[in-house]
Amino acid sequence: MKVLKRLLLFLILACLLGGAYYIVFETDWLKVRTINYNPNDALDIYELQRYSGIHYGDSMFTLDLAHSEATLMTHPYIRTAKITRTFPAEIDVEIVYREHFLSIQYSDIILSLDNTLQVLKVMDEVEEGYTVVGMPFNAFSTGKVIEVDAFYVLENIVSLVDLLKQTDLDVDNIITYEDNNIYINIQSLKVNFGDGEHIESRFNKFINIYQSLTTEDIRTGIIDVSSDGLPVYRPFGE
Repeated sequence: MKVLKRLLLFLILACLLGGAYYIVFETDWLKVRTINYNPNDALDIYELQRYSGIHYGDSMFTLDLAHSEATLMTHPYIRTAKITRTFPAEIDVEIVYREHFLSIQYSDIILSLDNTLQVLKVMDEVEEGYTVVGMPFNAFSTGKVIEVDAFYVLENIVSLVDLLKQTDLDVDNIITYEDNNIYINIQSLKVNFGDGEHIESRFNKFINIYQSLTTEDIRTGIIDVSSDGLPVYRPFGE
């Protein structure tokens, strides 16, 4: 009798295990049928599957979500990604995207950078917004931070652009890098920020002298805030 009970118990367990195996691996009930994510022009569902390694029809049990999040964040436009699964067959992906912040152009190469100076893409023409010209770069790869000798200056340019966006100044979109100096143009006024160190202080000095000049209807010349000393205004030709 005990032998029969054990045999019966074994058969029941075998059936349960076999049924579970069939449900998990042979049917679509516990396989990915739905992938939800916040879409973006830079990422379609096919790229999402390719970068994450999660595809329709994959077993819900065999997914390595941490690995999928890490590989998804190698996409140039993805800053962070969080993946969750909801049984029986749903995957949810929450993505924080990188955004174009400024362009950098050297020779005939134009790159789109985000505010951490990661390269988003190579462009045929500059996008709307600010463009840095005259700064050579050593190497670049989409999805990685651009390599330039004067990297700290480029970081200072990012801070400068942040400050400019907080104003209503009619600033030309071209930011010029020349001899380790940062230049912007406001109509016929040229402003030299030097290497951009202590940029907030230099920017405030620029604003003060610019407002003084405009009250006197002076709209041409050079405003020099390239040092941490007093700002200097010089008419063109002096």
